[in-house]
Amino acid sequence: MGTDSPSVPVTIADALPNLRTGRLARGDDLSNNRPAKHLIDERRAYSREHASAILRGRLSGQPDERHRALSRRIAGARAVAQELWELVAHRPVWRVLHSIRMEPLTDSGLRPPTGSLQRPTTGSLQRPSPGWMQRTDAVELDQLVIGPSGVYTIQSVYRPGHDITADTALYAAARTQQILDRATRVPVTVQPLIVFVRTDQPRVEGPRDGVEVLTADELVPWLESRQPMLTERELEIVHLAARDHRTWAA
Repeated sequence: MGTDSPSVPVTIADALPNLRTGRLARGDDLSNNRPAKHLIDERRAYSREHASAILRGRLSGQPDERHRALSRRIAGARAVAQELWELVAHRPVWRVLHSIRMEPLTDSGLRPPTGSLQRPTTGSLQRPSPGWMQRTDAVELDQLVIGPSGVYTIQSVYRPGHDITADTALYAAARTQQILDRATRVPVTVQPLIVFVRTDQPRVEGPRDGVEVLTADELVPWLESRQPMLTERELEIVHLAARDHRTWAA
């Protein structure tokens, strides 16, 4: 990574064997997604189905727990998006996609990593937890960040009212890794991040297994401090694949 070598595809067509060529239709272009779109849609559907219970909760001073949890997640995703907009405004080479959904797996779970999840730095994803490796459920990424230093999945957490573990972040990064490996021939490493919003002391229970834990204020400086690993061409190829809805629906 970071050099033009024979292992790196020469053309976009070479790099994206599973994607059709041509301009993306608006419905397929995930760069049009607004922050927290998946959560807003989920809250809207929940509100329609449980309108009476939500209203009773507001009148009684006991808010509906599910509705409140979705609202907090939306606030967190929007706050992280605001920080990332600042990054992109100052350094346009960085790319950010919001609200990406990966469908449930149809087999018994993730295959063991073949080495692509291992980073040559301290804190690598070398020993994934057997628990999340067996998951098959759908994944909804708050943000996917692509930059010179690699690819990052972000799980935003707004004022957590319960214990947060690294399992969801690890599972999301592993799914992203496999999908991008399949869609492109560019060697990338996906780094999972948990970003806490409105929390001075972020805390993750249990092993982190390479997940980076940050506050919203720390996010952009941390990203900018990473060592470059991708060439501009590699970055563009990965971004082209990632922004295509068909990449994640396959």
